[in-house]
Amino acid sequence: MSRTVEVRKAVMALVPAMPGWRVYEDVATGQSPPWVVVRVSETGRSGAEDLHAVSHDGVLDIRVVGRDGDGISIAMDRLKDSLDGAMPVDRRISRLVPDQDSGLYAAELIDTATSAPYLMRVLTWRFAWSA
Repeated sequence: MSRTVEVRKAVMALVPAMPGWRVYEDVATGQSPPWVVVRVSETGRSGAEDLHAVSHDGVLDIRVVGRDGDGISIAMDRLKDSLDGAMPVDRRISRLVPDQDSGLYAAELIDTATSAPYLMRVLTWRFAWSA
């Protein structure tokens, strides 16, 4: 298994259970929200003179989409409480550092039952790992 896949699995394992929400990795494939979309990606790397990577930078990005702003905020509070400063089991991966919060905004996806846009909020955490 590749190191990147190991890191992804270790970081994803930190995401808490989200009762009442369908949780997807990378892309939501359900018919309609409410849902939580979790993505882990590499954003950079540092190398030595021989061009060998010695460390990598990554981001955990979580999007919560639903009809009710209060419900989204409650879900985000649960995520922040669980993930801010969380340390993966693999000690070669740093703690999760809170990075950005988009705040609540109207998504491009429209609720066909109400003709109103769904609401969305995005949180991101930064982390690093050794090669």
